[in-house]
Order: sequence, then structure tokens, then C-alpha cells
Amino acid sequence: MNNINTLVFGCSGLIGIELIKNIKKKESLFLSRKKPRNLSSKYWKKIDLNSKIKGLPNKVEKIFFLASPYYVKNNIKKKYFKKEFIWINKICKKIKTKTFIYLSSSSVYLKKHPIGEVKIKCEIFLKKSKIKNLQIWRPFNIIGFFENKISDHFHNLLIKKFIISKKSAYTFNGNEFDVRGYSSAKKFCRKVISKSKTNKSFLLNYGNSNTITISRMVEIFKKIYKKKYSKNIDIAFKSKKKNINIINKSKKTRTINSNENSKKVLTNYFKKMIL
Repeated sequence: MNNINTLVFGCSGLIGIELIKNIKKKESLFLSRKKPRNLSSKYWKKIDLNSKIKGLPNKVEKIFFLASPYYVKNNIKKKYFKKEFIWINKICKKIKTKTFIYLSSSSVYLKKHPIGEVKIKCEIFLKKSKIKNLQIWRPFNIIGFFENKISDHFHNLLIKKFIISKKSAYTFNGNEFDVRGYSSAKKFCRKVISKSKTNKSFLLNYGNSNTITISRMVEIFKKIYKKKYSKNIDIAFKSKKKNINIINKSKKTRTINSNENSKKVLTNYFKKMIL
């Protein structure tokens, strides 16, 4: 443990998987309940943040906190996201660090959002701590590849309903003209690592102003689905009200724009998940 200067909590999620590819493994210890497939056991330790933390160094240079309950309806319904505050509190009491990188969420901008409320609580707690370099990220619509269960974000609900559940038709909540700007987990992760070396504290949004409508996403999905299964599917929406969830200049917090092609990000994701 003497050569460990970086701890990565939640390494098996979509951001953690990318972090593993881009960080010095010999100086890091990756922590999660399930071991990522592309990570050697000598760099990984099983940790359940709901239990007592054991066998970790008391002091490190840097902590990446990426751990969070899966974004699925059942976890939101049962208020599992409240655990995240307990996890952070436990880690900060147990381990001292010079730099703490926290993955918050764009849901903090939504009124009374169950995840946003917990994330804000975590942010406030960390800001009151004595961490020298506190780096908080609020990402919008990040697309990456999951090794375990996939989330209930709309792009993954398409996978769940038509690939996993094998439905031929489904009506979703939301509106076909909802607007999103998607960024790749790969590019986001590289920016997070780069900024973690600056020895500075900050609060940053990360998103993409190059947007796409949900209807266009559906067209991309249908095309790739048909190529794989040689059949059509029917997709409809319940809501008549359009929702826009993108970064914009009205946000008081400084923003990094990925400027990626949302269509390309989604196409690459669906191809890897379906073909």
C-alpha cells in the first residue's frame, strides 16, 4: 500500500472503465464491488461502501469518487441515492487526501430531483471539508459502455425494451422532440484526468451544445436494429410537452463544451451494443 497515491472509488461504472484505460495503474488502487474485466486483480480491491472500510491507506494524494447507485427507476423509487452522502462522509473521515475529484450530476439543476438533491448535499459537505483541491464535475448526458447492468436513461431504455425484452412496439414517457447533447465517456474522462493534475479547486459543468432530438436518436436506433434483426419496430411517446436538457450560457457555473457530434456518439454506442 506504500506506493499507492490514488484511489478510484466506483471503478466499474462507465466513467471508471474509461479511467482505468488512462491512469497510471502502478500508483493507483481501483475499488468497486465487481471487478472490471479489463483490470488486473493486483490493481483492484473489492469494496462495499455499505460496509466498514478496511485495508485502505489512511492518506493518499488523490481520490476519484465515481461511486453512485445505478440510475434505475427502482433505486430512485427506494431512495437508494441517499446512500451516496453516507459513503462520502465515511471516506472523508477515514482517508485524508490532497485532491478529491467528485462526480456530481446535471440533475442538480432540476427542481426537487431525488438524485440532484443528494448530489447537492454531497457537494456542500465536500466544500465544508478541509480538502485542498476539491474538483466537482456536473456532467450532462454522458454515453459510455457498461460491463454490468445498464441505466434507465432513454438511450439504454431502447436497448432494454427492444434488445433485452424483445418487444416489437413500446410507448415511452417524454416527447419525441425532447433535445439532448451527448458526449462520450472517453473524452470526458480524459478531461477529468487532465484537470486532476492542475492542483486547483473548481466546480464545472461538462456537456455538449451540439444537440440532437429524441426522434433523431430513435431513427438511428431503428436503422441499426433493422440491420441486425431485419425487422421494424414501433416507438411512440406519451408527452406533448418538449423537454430540453443541455448546457447553456445561462448557467452560473463555468462550462466545458465537448463539441462532439451527438449523432456519431450515439451511433457508435448503438452499434457496439447491438451489432
